[in-house]
Amino acid sequence: MLRKFFLSALLPLIVLGLSACATKFDRTNIQPGQRVDGPAISLVVPTSKSWFAVDYGTGSRIRLSQLNFDDSYVITAGVNRGPRQGMFRSSQAHLEALLKAKRKEIIPDGVILHDHQEWEAHEYGDLCVAYSSHSEDWRGRNNAGPALVDTVGLICPHRHISNILVSVEIERRYEVDGPRVDIATLAQQLFASVEHYGDE
Repeated sequence: MLRKFFLSALLPLIVLGLSACATKFDRTNIQPGQRVDGPAISLVVPTSKSWFAVDYGTGSRIRLSQLNFDDSYVITAGVNRGPRQGMFRSSQAHLEALLKAKRKEIIPDGVILHDHQEWEAHEYGDLCVAYSSHSEDWRGRNNAGPALVDTVGLICPHRHISNILVSVEIERRYEVDGPRVDIATLAQQLFASVEHYGDE
Protein backbone atom coordinates (compact mmCIF):
# COMPACT_ATOMS: atom_id res chain seq x y z
CA MET A 1 0.00 0.00 0.00
CA LEU A 2 2.79 2.39 0.96
CA ARG A 3 4.69 1.46 -2.21
CA LYS A 4 1.65 2.27 -4.34
CA PHE A 5 1.32 5.62 -2.57
CA PHE A 6 4.91 6.56 -3.34
CA LEU A 7 4.52 5.41 -6.95
CA SER A 8 1.39 7.51 -7.42
CA ALA A 9 3.16 10.51 -5.90
CA LEU A 10 6.45 10.20 -7.75
CA LEU A 11 5.47 8.99 -11.20
CA PRO A 12 3.72 12.22 -12.23
CA LEU A 13 7.01 14.00 -11.51
CA ILE A 14 8.71 11.56 -13.86
CA VAL A 15 6.21 12.44 -16.56
CA LEU A 16 6.78 16.15 -16.08
CA GLY A 17 10.46 15.76 -16.86
CA LEU A 18 12.03 14.55 -13.63
CA SER A 19 12.36 11.17 -15.23
CA ALA A 20 14.74 8.31 -14.83
CA CYS A 21 16.73 9.64 -17.75
CA ALA A 22 19.49 10.40 -15.29
CA THR A 23 20.70 6.83 -15.66
CA LYS A 24 24.41 6.96 -16.47
CA PHE A 25 25.53 5.21 -19.63
CA ASP A 26 27.42 6.03 -22.80
CA ARG A 27 24.82 7.92 -24.82
CA THR A 28 27.04 7.80 -27.90
CA ASN A 29 27.29 4.01 -27.88
CA ILE A 30 24.07 2.25 -26.87
CA GLN A 31 24.56 -1.44 -27.56
CA PRO A 32 21.99 -3.78 -29.16
CA GLY A 33 19.89 -5.38 -26.45
CA GLN A 34 20.70 -2.62 -23.95
CA ARG A 35 17.78 -1.32 -21.86
CA VAL A 36 17.40 2.46 -22.02
CA ASP A 37 15.45 4.47 -19.44
CA GLY A 38 13.02 7.04 -20.75
CA PRO A 39 10.28 9.22 -19.27
CA ALA A 40 8.11 6.83 -17.21
CA ILE A 41 9.16 3.82 -19.32
CA SER A 42 12.21 1.88 -20.43
CA LEU A 43 12.88 -0.05 -23.64
CA VAL A 44 15.45 -2.31 -25.27
CA VAL A 45 17.01 -1.17 -28.55
CA PRO A 46 16.72 -3.69 -31.42
CA THR A 47 18.93 -4.50 -34.45
CA SER A 48 22.52 -5.76 -34.36
CA LYS A 49 24.25 -2.36 -34.40
CA SER A 50 24.77 0.37 -31.81
CA TRP A 51 22.61 3.47 -31.29
CA PHE A 52 23.22 6.98 -29.96
CA ALA A 53 20.95 9.41 -28.12
CA VAL A 54 19.89 12.51 -30.04
CA ASP A 55 17.45 13.80 -27.42
CA TYR A 56 17.76 12.42 -23.90
CA GLY A 57 17.00 13.55 -20.36
CA THR A 58 15.64 17.00 -21.24
CA GLY A 59 11.87 16.53 -21.22
CA SER A 60 9.02 14.15 -21.84
CA ARG A 61 10.62 12.13 -24.65
CA ILE A 62 13.79 10.40 -25.78
CA ARG A 63 15.06 10.11 -29.33
CA LEU A 64 17.63 7.51 -30.34
CA SER A 65 19.30 7.16 -33.74
CA GLN A 66 21.36 4.70 -35.72
CA LEU A 67 23.21 5.74 -38.89
CA ASN A 68 24.30 3.07 -41.36
CA PHE A 69 25.74 3.07 -44.87
CA ASP A 70 22.47 1.89 -46.46
CA ASP A 71 19.89 3.31 -44.07
CA SER A 72 19.19 5.01 -40.77
CA TYR A 73 16.81 4.40 -37.88
CA VAL A 74 15.17 6.62 -35.29
CA ILE A 75 13.36 5.51 -32.13
CA THR A 76 11.18 8.09 -30.40
CA ALA A 77 9.50 7.37 -27.06
CA GLY A 78 7.55 9.80 -24.94
CA VAL A 79 4.61 10.52 -22.68
CA ASN A 80 1.69 12.89 -23.10
CA ARG A 81 -1.40 13.71 -21.11
CA GLY A 82 -4.50 11.75 -22.09
CA PRO A 83 -7.89 13.10 -23.18
CA ARG A 84 -9.28 16.10 -21.32
CA GLN A 85 -12.33 14.11 -20.28
CA GLY A 86 -10.25 11.20 -18.97
CA MET A 87 -8.75 8.05 -20.44
CA PHE A 88 -10.45 6.29 -23.33
CA ARG A 89 -13.05 3.69 -22.34
CA SER A 90 -12.20 1.38 -25.25
CA SER A 91 -9.56 0.80 -27.89
CA GLN A 92 -12.15 1.73 -30.51
CA ALA A 93 -12.56 5.16 -28.93
CA HIS A 94 -8.76 5.51 -28.82
CA LEU A 95 -8.50 4.50 -32.47
CA GLU A 96 -11.17 7.02 -33.50
CA ALA A 97 -9.26 9.77 -31.68
CA LEU A 98 -6.03 8.73 -33.43
CA LEU A 99 -7.73 8.77 -36.84
CA LYS A 100 -9.15 12.22 -36.12
CA ALA A 101 -5.70 13.51 -35.14
CA LYS A 102 -4.13 11.96 -38.25
CA ARG A 103 -6.68 13.68 -40.49
CA LYS A 104 -5.65 17.03 -39.02
CA GLU A 105 -1.93 16.45 -39.57
CA ILE A 106 -0.35 18.63 -42.23
CA ILE A 107 1.98 16.70 -44.52
CA PRO A 108 5.12 18.82 -45.09
CA ASP A 109 6.01 20.01 -48.57
CA GLY A 110 8.32 17.48 -50.18
CA VAL A 111 6.78 14.48 -48.40
CA ILE A 112 4.50 12.10 -50.30
CA LEU A 113 2.50 9.69 -48.17
CA HIS A 114 1.86 6.46 -50.08
CA ASP A 115 0.28 4.29 -47.44
CA HIS A 116 -0.86 4.46 -43.84
CA GLN A 117 -2.76 2.13 -41.52
CA GLU A 118 -4.12 2.44 -37.99
CA TRP A 119 -5.48 -0.43 -35.89
CA GLU A 120 -6.31 -1.65 -32.39
CA ALA A 121 -3.27 -3.38 -30.87
CA HIS A 122 -4.75 -5.56 -28.14
CA GLU A 123 -1.62 -7.69 -27.87
CA TYR A 124 0.03 -4.79 -26.00
CA GLY A 125 -2.96 -3.78 -23.86
CA ASP A 126 -6.72 -3.42 -23.95
CA LEU A 127 -6.64 0.27 -24.93
CA CYS A 128 -3.56 0.28 -27.18
CA VAL A 129 -3.56 1.40 -30.81
CA ALA A 130 -0.85 1.18 -33.47
CA TYR A 131 -0.09 2.79 -36.81
CA SER A 132 2.25 2.43 -39.76
CA SER A 133 3.11 4.46 -42.84
CA HIS A 134 5.26 4.41 -45.97
CA SER A 135 6.29 7.67 -47.61
CA GLU A 136 8.77 9.45 -49.87
CA ASP A 137 10.81 12.36 -48.56
CA TRP A 138 12.31 14.66 -51.19
CA ARG A 139 13.48 17.35 -48.76
CA GLY A 140 17.16 18.34 -48.70
CA ARG A 141 18.27 15.49 -50.92
CA ASN A 142 21.84 15.24 -52.23
CA ASN A 143 21.16 11.94 -54.00
CA ALA A 144 18.86 11.55 -56.97
CA GLY A 145 15.30 10.66 -56.08
CA PRO A 146 13.61 10.58 -52.69
CA ALA A 147 14.43 8.84 -49.45
CA LEU A 148 11.89 6.18 -48.51
CA VAL A 149 10.57 6.25 -44.96
CA ASP A 150 8.83 3.40 -43.12
CA THR A 151 7.31 4.12 -39.72
CA VAL A 152 5.56 1.95 -37.11
CA GLY A 153 4.24 3.33 -33.82
CA LEU A 154 2.34 2.24 -30.71
CA ILE A 155 0.30 4.31 -28.23
CA CYS A 156 -0.87 2.89 -24.90
CA PRO A 157 -2.09 4.25 -21.57
CA HIS A 158 0.57 4.15 -18.87
CA ARG A 159 -0.12 1.18 -16.63
CA HIS A 160 0.41 3.06 -13.37
CA ILE A 161 -0.19 6.76 -14.04
CA SER A 162 -3.75 7.88 -14.62
CA ASN A 163 -4.58 9.63 -17.89
CA ILE A 164 -1.07 9.44 -19.35
CA LEU A 165 -0.37 8.06 -22.84
CA VAL A 166 2.92 6.38 -23.75
CA SER A 167 4.02 6.48 -27.39
CA VAL A 168 6.86 4.50 -28.96
CA GLU A 169 7.81 4.79 -32.63
CA ILE A 170 10.50 3.37 -34.88
CA GLU A 171 11.34 4.87 -38.28
CA ARG A 172 13.64 3.66 -41.04
CA ARG A 173 14.96 5.87 -43.87
CA TYR A 174 16.63 4.30 -46.89
CA GLU A 175 17.41 4.84 -50.56
CA VAL A 176 15.10 3.70 -53.33
CA ASP A 177 17.62 1.03 -54.33
CA GLY A 178 18.48 0.16 -50.72
CA PRO A 179 17.89 -3.22 -49.05
CA ARG A 180 14.39 -4.05 -47.86
CA VAL A 181 13.94 -4.67 -44.13
CA ASP A 182 10.81 -5.90 -42.35
CA ILE A 183 10.50 -3.00 -39.93
CA ALA A 184 7.34 -4.55 -38.48
CA THR A 185 9.45 -7.30 -36.89
CA LEU A 186 11.80 -4.73 -35.33
CA ALA A 187 8.78 -2.76 -34.11
CA GLN A 188 7.32 -5.86 -32.45
CA GLN A 189 10.62 -6.51 -30.66
CA LEU A 190 10.78 -2.89 -29.52
CA PHE A 191 7.17 -2.71 -28.34
CA ALA A 192 7.39 -6.03 -26.49
CA SER A 193 10.44 -4.75 -24.58
CA VAL A 194 8.70 -1.68 -23.15
CA GLU A 195 8.40 -1.63 -19.37
CA HIS A 196 6.39 0.98 -17.46
CA TYR A 197 7.81 2.38 -14.23
CA GLY A 198 5.83 0.74 -11.48
CA ASP A 199 5.77 -2.68 -13.14
CA GLU A 200 6.60 -5.46 -10.71
